[in-house]
Amino acid sequence: MERFLKQVRKDIEIIERDSVQPNAIIVCIPQEVMDACTPENQDHARIQSEGSDLRNRIKLIGMEARIPTQLIKPSTLAIRTDRQRASRAWNLTVGLLYKSQRGHPWKTRQIEDGHCYAGLSFYRERDEGDDVIRAALAHVFHGRDHIILQSDPLPDITEDENGSPHLSYEAARQVGEQILEYYEAQKGTRPSRFVLHKPSVFWEEEREGLLDATDSVRDLDLVWVRRRPKIRLFPPTDYPAMRGTLLSVPDDDVHYLHTSGYVPEETTYQGSGVPSPIEIRPDEICETPSLEICKEILFFTKLDWNTSDYAIRMPATVSVAKRVGTILSEVDTESISEVQPQYFYYM
Repeated sequence: MERFLKQVRKDIEIIERDSVQPNAIIVCIPQEVMDACTPENQDHARIQSEGSDLRNRIKLIGMEARIPTQLIKPSTLAIRTDRQRASRAWNLTVGLLYKSQRGHPWKTRQIEDGHCYAGLSFYRERDEGDDVIRAALAHVFHGRDHIILQSDPLPDITEDENGSPHLSYEAARQVGEQILEYYEAQKGTRPSRFVLHKPSVFWEEEREGLLDATDSVRDLDLVWVRRRPKIRLFPPTDYPAMRGTLLSVPDDDVHYLHTSGYVPEETTYQGSGVPSPIEIRPDEICETPSLEICKEILFFTKLDWNTSDYAIRMPATVSVAKRVGTILSEVDTESISEVQPQYFYYM
C-alpha cells in the first residue's frame, strides 16, 4: 500500500504544480492494490494494510494539495444491470458536483438564523501509543455545508462500560467554546440557540462544562442520538414502517424515530430486511420540545452529501463527524500543515 500511496502523492504533486488545477482528482485503484490491501476472508469494503486505511490516506493527500479526490474501485465499474449503472452514475455525478463547485449540490430549507448545530465524535491518534484522543466536530449553521473542526487533544477522557468516551468538565468546556468561537468568527455574533448531538449519554461533568462554555447562549439543547435500539415497529400494512414514523415514551422522554423506511414519494423502501428506528433522548439540559428535536433530526438525515440516497439513517451532524474522525485518525494527519474544515475533502 505504501508504494501505491507514494505514487499517488507524486502524481497529485505534479497536478498541484500545474498552472491550471482541476476541481477534483479521480483516483482509480487497481485490482492488484485492492487484493494486496484486503485482509484475508474479508471483502473489499475497506482497503487496509497494517491498520491503515487506503481511502483515508488518499483523502489526506488530496487535502494537503487542496484538491478534493474521488476514488474509483474496480467493483464500482463492474456494472451488471441498468439499475446499477443509473445508481452509480448518479452517485458519482453528485459527488463530483459537490467537490468541483466547492459547495452544496442541492438547496435545503433555511436553518433558522441564530441556530447552531453540531455533532460530536471521538477518535484516537495512531501515533504516540494511541493515547491521544481528539474530537471530530461536524458543524452546521447555514444549511448549505458541513464545517469540520478538529479539537485539541482532550484531557481526562473516561470510557464507560460500552467503550464510549466521555468528556471531562474541562474538555467539554473546550469543545463548546471551540464551536461557538468558530460560529462567531463566521457570523459576527454568538448564536441564540446551540444544539449538540452526541452518540452517547451526557455525563454530569459534560453538562457542566458545556453549560459554562455556552453561558452567553439563550437556549442549549443536548441530545443523545443512538443508532441501534432494540425495538422494531410493524405497521398493519404490506409495507415497512414509513420514514418519519415516531414512537414516543413520554414518561421517559425517549423517542424512536424511523429515519429509514417506506418513502411514499418513491413508493418503495430501498433497504433490505425490517427497517429499525434510531433512538433519541433529549438530555435534562434541553430547552426545545422533544417533537421539534425529532423533526430537526429527521431533516438532518437528508443533509449528507456523500450520497444521492433519499436520506441516511443517522443525522449528518453525527454521521459526518464519525466519518471525519476515521480520516483524521490516520498516521498522515500530523504531516498536514492545516486540517481543512470543508467536508468535500473527506467524502
